Amino acid sequence: MLSGLLHVLRLLWLPVASFFAGSLNTIAGGGSFLSLPALLQVIALQGSKVGSVSAQATNNVALWPGQLTSVYAYRNDLKNHSKRILPLSAASFVGGLAGAWLLVITPNKRFLDLLPWLLLFAAVMFSLSEPLGRWIAARNKSGVTRSDFWLIVGMAVVSFYVGYFGAGGGFLVMALFGFCGVTDIHEMNALKVVTAAVSIGIAVFLFVWNGRVVWSYCWQMAILAAIGGYVAARYSKRINQKRLRRIVAGIGYVTAAYFFWLAYGPK
Repeated sequence: MLSGLLHVLRLLWLPVASFFAGSLNTIAGGGSFLSLPALLQVIALQGSKVGSVSAQATNNVALWPGQLTSVYAYRNDLKNHSKRILPLSAASFVGGLAGAWLLVITPNKRFLDLLPWLLLFAAVMFSLSEPLGRWIAARNKSGVTRSDFWLIVGMAVVSFYVGYFGAGGGFLVMALFGFCGVTDIHEMNALKVVTAAVSIGIAVFLFVWNGRVVWSYCWQMAILAAIGGYVAARYSKRINQKRLRRIVAGIGYVTAAYFFWLAYGPK
């Protein structure tokens, strides 16, 4: 009976993780902390020969549609930055393509070795989100001059990371905007989802082109993540954002610790 229960839990692991990943991406970010480890573990439990790079690619493709719906939701906030959308999108395209190309040529073993460090880096980014928010608010009051040159260059660099891994990339983008003088939180979020849609979108195209997407996993993840995102959007105003971000960061640290143990623990 216990073995039967464990089998059911294993079958539900990825669908549940995908649902909550879509929810988290809508209201706080960090959905990959749940969906990618769940996908890797389900692949291992099923004895599949899917490599870790293909798992990462599949995870990115499954969670990407939520970025498109977010762009539509923020369409009015983009009006004040209409001249910035094209150059920022171009920088995101170049950076995202380069990052995705590097992922495609990365050996599976090397990506697994990097994974704990990438997860730890993303968790640290989440932990810094609150002081980052206070810093942005302070810059908003001081009226800092905007620097489009460094904004474009920085966006290409950040999008490289987003194309390769992505988790925590949103906070890097927010920090970049704050540094370059874009301080209205709604405008920042609007530009963030546009650049994410482009950088992840070109990565998705490259992953599909190279046959790196495992569609049997991707479809169920995408559908459940979309449902989770819709549900979260409906009830997001009832959620304590500050507490949720701390929970997400905690999940990130636990996940990173788990993969550190797998990589460097006793064999």
